[in-house]
Amino acid sequence: MLLIVVLSGLFVANSGCNYVNYTPISKKEKIQQRPPITLFDKIIAFRIDQHSWPISKEDFISKGVTYKQAMESFQFMTIKFDIKDSNNMRLTYYDHPKDIDRRNESGKIELNQNIGIIQFTKEKDQFIWKKIKY
Repeated sequence: MLLIVVLSGLFVANSGCNYVNYTPISKKEKIQQRPPITLFDKIIAFRIDQHSWPISKEDFISKGVTYKQAMESFQFMTIKFDIKDSNNMRLTYYDHPKDIDRRNESGKIELNQNIGIIQFTKEKDQFIWKKIKY
């Protein structure tokens, strides 16, 4: 049984074993923590230049200064490139430093963490990206 209690605007999720927590994050704060959209454009440039999707963060930054610079402002600790085929890829990122700090402080899983999913695909001979979640 999951019990959610509202205390002075702070939501606390409580399961029988106290494993999860929900900390409200303002819309403004979530927007500030997102990666810059120029990073997604550079991933498309990478695909066009290298004729393949990057397989990891290290692969991406090793292919040139512009890719390394695009990744410099990326704050998330975990990034996954899930390649479906040469025209489709899904990028997932999570483990923002603030989420990690909250998890370490409370010792609980944070339900309201910063996670992003970006879908890259080819439409009409052009690569595009669209957000699925962020």
